[in-house]
Amino acid sequence: MLAPIDTQGAGSPRWAAPVARRPFTQADNDTVKSASPVSGQPGRASQATPDTDLGKLITQLSRQLKTIEQTFIKALRSLARSVESAGSAAQPSIAGRTPVSEHAAAANPYDGLIRRTAQRHELDPALLSAVIRQESGFDAHARSSAGAMGLMQLMPDTARSLGVADPYDPAQNVEGGARMLRGLIDRYGGRLDLALAAYNAGSGAVDKYRGIPPFAETRNYVQSILGEYRATALGA
Repeated sequence: MLAPIDTQGAGSPRWAAPVARRPFTQADNDTVKSASPVSGQPGRASQATPDTDLGKLITQLSRQLKTIEQTFIKALRSLARSVESAGSAAQPSIAGRTPVSEHAAAANPYDGLIRRTAQRHELDPALLSAVIRQESGFDAHARSSAGAMGLMQLMPDTARSLGVADPYDPAQNVEGGARMLRGLIDRYGGRLDLALAAYNAGSGAVDKYRGIPPFAETRNYVQSILGEYRATALGA
């Protein structure tokens, strides 16, 4: 049947065929139900997955750890600078030059040995070299009045506990001393000043005073090593 077209009062009405309409099916109904409540397009609203949340957490933790690492490095450099400054103030210079310790001018004939040993124990070769310079001045046959022996001045009981059969053998002595120094650094959470103080005065003294013991020898020992280490390794 033809439907009349409204001509809004103009002449006789014209007739046109009705528009064919497709029946509403179940598929149309499913499409409407599945449409996004925001866009109106088919699909499900996006939801955060456990993997996405875990990835964000890992990224956040990585940034925090990097910030902590940078802060620790800055603090270490600041500590080294302050220790050297204190040491310089305590020992006035002569003719405008900073005094040099008795072992500071000693040559290092064991550079290769020190580097290999430091690498095995995850130590900075510059730090290990500074300790040896302070302890023995690179004299493999050095012996203190207290009985400490060799390059890193190991006491007899300490040498035995570290498996050092011949304390005057450079390789054995440096190996044992480096192992001991690595253990002290780990014990005191990376605090080089406390590790060096313990190497000189013993862990018992550091634990007792909860810091560097108030011994002039130990304080000068720590200042001297950190000062040299700062100059050679931290680019002062």
